[in-house]
Amino acid sequence: MCKKAFCLISFILVILLTGIAPAATYLWDNGGEGLLWNVPENWDPDVVPGVADTARINLSDPPDANCVIDSSVVADCETVYVDSNSVLNMTGGTLTTGGHIRIGEPSGSNAFFIMDAGTATSLNGRLWVGMNGKGTFIMNGGELNIYEKIEIGKNASGNGSVYMYGGTMNFQGSSTDLEIASRGTGFFYIYGGEINIQDQIKLAQGSAEQTTGDARLYLYGGTINAGGLRSPAEVFGNRQIDVTEGTLILAGDDTSVVSEYINRGWMVGYGGLGILNVTYTSDPNQTMVTARMLDPELAWNPSPRHLDTVERTLDGPALSWVPGVYADSHDVYFGTDPNAVNDANNFPGMWSQFKGNQDPCSYYPEPLELDKTYYWRIDEVNELDPNSPWKGIVWEFTIADYVAVDDFESYNDIPDGEQGSNLVYNIWLDGFGNPSVNGSAIGYVTGFSLETEKVHSGAQSVPLAYNNANATYSEATIDIADLAIGTDWTLDDFKMLSLWFYGGPFNSSTEQMYLKLNDVKVIYDGEPDYLQQAAWQEWNIDLAAFGIDLGHVTTLSIGFERIGAAGGFGTVLFDDIRLYISADQE
Repeated sequence: MCKKAFCLISFILVILLTGIAPAATYLWDNGGEGLLWNVPENWDPDVVPGVADTARINLSDPPDANCVIDSSVVADCETVYVDSNSVLNMTGGTLTTGGHIRIGEPSGSNAFFIMDAGTATSLNGRLWVGMNGKGTFIMNGGELNIYEKIEIGKNASGNGSVYMYGGTMNFQGSSTDLEIASRGTGFFYIYGGEINIQDQIKLAQGSAEQTTGDARLYLYGGTINAGGLRSPAEVFGNRQIDVTEGTLILAGDDTSVVSEYINRGWMVGYGGLGILNVTYTSDPNQTMVTARMLDPELAWNPSPRHLDTVERTLDGPALSWVPGVYADSHDVYFGTDPNAVNDANNFPGMWSQFKGNQDPCSYYPEPLELDKTYYWRIDEVNELDPNSPWKGIVWEFTIADYVAVDDFESYNDIPDGEQGSNLVYNIWLDGFGNPSVNGSAIGYVTGFSLETEKVHSGAQSVPLAYNNANATYSEATIDIADLAIGTDWTLDDFKMLSLWFYGGPFNSSTEQMYLKLNDVKVIYDGEPDYLQQAAWQEWNIDLAAFGIDLGHVTTLSIGFERIGAAGGFGTVLFDDIRLYISADQE
């Protein structure tokens, strides 16, 4: 017998004698009776996964197929995937993995892990929620123990949500951070329970070059214990921590970092309607953050929200508030110096920040500058009450450094001719009726015309389909007079025109994207493969490149022209066409 054959036989004998089988991947096929994890026929092949195996719950036909771990189940595996339209429901028992717990990892997935009771433990891995697709983790009770970190909405196409109503989460071991939306979208809602994080809370960390993360942490109840907050210098993208009924406890004296988060508008109380309380104690050595609502005598619910950055419109923004319980009228203070707005009183002629006493709960300030911060205060007045006036707190807001040309939020599908109708294809004129000349179609031709899932900001974006098989170009054009921006783009000394687009692998690599103002065309000069990527990309154009009179801008067109003999086709989403006052905006 040759040595090779002898070694092979010896290896097989060792496996048989020790009962060790090579690691395998088991697919949930729901082929057994009931939905329990420990039913062999529910897996393909008909074997329950073992400690070294990968368990994949990704049955998408029929959709919403549940896998259940109840009090009778002891589930062990190396890694568990919950993908497609599947649901892992844990009502008791134990789930132990050697590696990661992955919920909604592949692009296009929409997966759920619902934990009502029991204990789920990753011995040497992470909890991933919405890595590249859409994933949701709902915790009503039980105990979750993760050796490494939790990552929610990590990559650009990832969309992760966590809802915690009770139970305990422990992240203690190696690199145990709570990372929300490094580059994707991540929301964490906490209504109850306790979270213990050995290391930092990291929101939208990304990088200076990649700032697509959109991170939200809503502490509506319960308690978070964490090692600290990530340094503000290492936080990018969009981020906010909203503290209401919950408590945030940070190890050591973290008051300076918390104050920086508050000053930057990254941490608010009651959605910006309340006041944050930050206290440090040496015994125990910790920083505690809680929040409270304003006293009922004071004006509240400001619009714009405190610390918000808002777009400037033609008539505002208007400032409004909800009055205190005893108010008959309101003293309005407004200006660009927070100390002056806070110190001012209503003595006639003494303070320019005092804008008068009025009955309405709204105020229209003088024309506001882009990229500038303003401060305001409302004192509640009742001449019949000896405690009047009740001095309000100072709110602040910043006017964005841009003006929207079209954000595609105003369009709807109300039929043409009915009140309120604003069809996108009636405003943006395309080539739908003449495809041999203009191969474009703006808006989906069936179903809802706007895109509501893949948006850069707001609630919707617009799809533009192009087909240059017969036409030499595909473009959609809007009359600038139909937009609130108006035709004079010199009023604020704008420097840059920006728009966001979202492509995909189905788009042709041969067609050339362009944008036109007054029939002057500028060719897209960014990375060619961006149109084949399912991610939002920004295109910035120096307005000087058009060489037109910016005091009289009449039309704007977005299009694709044929390159080569055979025309290509595809669909690209567009959102947030803006004018910036700076040429260096990111």
